[in-house]
Amino acid sequence: MSVLPRNQIQSGSSVEGVDNDDTYGPRILIACCLVEVLSTVLITLRFYCKLKRGRRLWWDDYILASAWLFQTCDVALISVNVGLGEGQHVWRLGRGVLSTLGLNGNVSGTLSIIAACLGKTSFGLTLLRLTAGLTRKGVIFLIVSMNIALGLSALFIWLQCDPPAKAWSPDLDGTCWDPSFSFKYGVFSGAYSALTDLVLSILPWPLIWRLQMEMKEKVGVAVAISMGVFSAGAAVVKTVQLRYLSRGDFTYYESEVVIWGTVETAVTIMAASVPFLRVLVVEVQSAYARRDGVSGGSGRTRTRGAEHTDNGAGASEIVLTSGKSPYDVESSQITLRSGEAVLADEGREGQHDGARRLTNITNAAVGGV
Repeated sequence: MSVLPRNQIQSGSSVEGVDNDDTYGPRILIACCLVEVLSTVLITLRFYCKLKRGRRLWWDDYILASAWLFQTCDVALISVNVGLGEGQHVWRLGRGVLSTLGLNGNVSGTLSIIAACLGKTSFGLTLLRLTAGLTRKGVIFLIVSMNIALGLSALFIWLQCDPPAKAWSPDLDGTCWDPSFSFKYGVFSGAYSALTDLVLSILPWPLIWRLQMEMKEKVGVAVAISMGVFSAGAAVVKTVQLRYLSRGDFTYYESEVVIWGTVETAVTIMAASVPFLRVLVVEVQSAYARRDGVSGGSGRTRTRGAEHTDNGAGASEIVLTSGKSPYDVESSQITLRSGEAVLADEGREGQHDGARRLTNITNAAVGGV
């Protein structure tokens, strides 16, 4: 990833007191490939949970799949760059290789930013189905503003020099922006990306906390839907590492930015997939329950002021019968499918009293609402 023009490239020499054989190459490959594999597994399980149950895919699914595709292309290009010398000290590489690495780095940075935008957008769209009122407007604002901020960051990679090729071939005639501007905007966009992840992670908590569920269930749902805090952490680390990009040894000091940029995107994809995987946990629990003879047949029980109906087909419904809803949202119904909260419009305005239905369909994944 590049936010600064590489106009001080030096090769063929060494620096006293620096280990010339030190390289980040293996660390880059291990870290990037590991998170790529993990994100691939989780997004595959997300689609498995939905498609196996015949649930149709929604926009958040397609956008998240696109984020994964861009990330995969980015990791593939990173692997090529490591083979060319990414992670080594700049003076160990020839000028021709450095120009190739510079161009590939710009492409890789663009792919990484696009993947991050798409991943965060996908999670934001998922939250739009959980929120209402001002909270919903806040989610929309974050999605739009984040895409603008990161989109400009990707655009500046190619506009920072005139001609653009001077960014990776400094011998060309032309001019480049003041490196301090690129650095400052890179810090701003990285910080805003982290803030977006953090806010989107904690926004559902008030909604979840007002649900009439056992505390352990609330905590489980809240943790599952708040995994984006780890993406925010990765974005912070990446942003801190940007300060080293102004040094001439860019092939070495860029390594941490490459690693944490990939981790940020991969964790975003994983965080957007984890909430959908609770159906697997439910299925395992149901399987153990059936084995132990706990579940089976159809029946109706009441627990803690709620009616529980088992239809004998792996689906169950919990109807809360409290007098006044603890969740005051205009014209809404809260539906939990496979442990996930999905806001469904009932077409009624200003309804504060009456029952709120929490449906836990253990044989279906969220989707098609």
